[in-house]
Amino acid sequence: MNVNTSPVTYSSIVEIGELSAKLEKETGDKYLKLHRGVMDVTTIDLNSFSQNIDFNQKRIQQYGGNDGDTNLIETIKDKFHLKDHYVMTVPGGMATLDVVINSLSDKTFWVPKYHWGSWNKILTIHGKDIKTFNDFDIRNVEVGEGVVMLCYPSNPTGYAPKFEDLKVFADVCKEKGQTLILDLPYYYLFNEMSDRIYELYSDNVIIISSFSKSVGLSGLRVGYIATKNKELYDTMKIRSLYKYNSISTVPQEIINQLLTSNQGQIAFDNYRRKTKEHVTKNIQYLSENGLLFDEYTDIPTGPFAIINKTFDELLSFKISSVPLNKFTFKNTEEHLKNVSRISVSVDHDLFVEYFDRVLQSSKKLI
Repeated sequence: MNVNTSPVTYSSIVEIGELSAKLEKETGDKYLKLHRGVMDVTTIDLNSFSQNIDFNQKRIQQYGGNDGDTNLIETIKDKFHLKDHYVMTVPGGMATLDVVINSLSDKTFWVPKYHWGSWNKILTIHGKDIKTFNDFDIRNVEVGEGVVMLCYPSNPTGYAPKFEDLKVFADVCKEKGQTLILDLPYYYLFNEMSDRIYELYSDNVIIISSFSKSVGLSGLRVGYIATKNKELYDTMKIRSLYKYNSISTVPQEIINQLLTSNQGQIAFDNYRRKTKEHVTKNIQYLSENGLLFDEYTDIPTGPFAIINKTFDELLSFKISSVPLNKFTFKNTEEHLKNVSRISVSVDHDLFVEYFDRVLQSSKKLI
């Protein structure tokens, strides 16, 4: 059998997840799983509005449109300031990236120095050249020709540049005619739908997002892409047809009810309020105890943070994390193994319980 092997390796996050599950089984101990991108403070109350959905409708039981459910698309356009955009739904945030990158003919892509590992893996799969910039100083960044990608707030650092600085950066991209991909899966977890982010949505900007983080529904696999460029939109529709041939209608209906019904909006507000509260407390705890990464120029927003502890040290206290070098291009910076990315989207009391042990051990060594 002749196999066309993958040009990239398996996800480090998945491997670490398998390791922590194995250790739990072998030891019987409970590990605090902070390697994941799962929002784990609370779950959203889907039962509060599920009675609004008639699952016997033909449009739910049969194929949906290739670009997604028309009702959800109109809701996304209305709620997220995208009325003058072409919008399509896709099965999750990973698919948004894959479809967009595969539909752009540019060879060079600029990404932040610290970025989600799946970015460079997807870029590598599609034969793109990768260059990096420092998003901790976004106002003064200079990039060459090519597509620019930015996750806001950042995965993995949880850092969110001030809006005014981001606007300067976006305006420069616009003046140069550079395509800017704004990845916003966490934005509406921390910000209101009425916020000014839409001021960045110029003709050169592609918006991608998912409902995995902002409403915690990663299991439903619903994301969306928005662009003002019809040629790009038409190309993405064709590529998506032969990649997954429309996405499941039921998750789209659930998301639409969440965003439009009174009960759904209450559930969304409750989920967001509680998650944001615990994330904020966890970051404050890290800051007060001197655990935050030295390169930060401001306190991160979340839902992730970089801390000055190694993967092995945290694992010895039954905390799973990811070494920061896994979030850099080619993983070549060995010193970044000494710091780790963690999720801070977990219950605050549980977070403190585990990290107090880490701090107490450090004090004993002094």
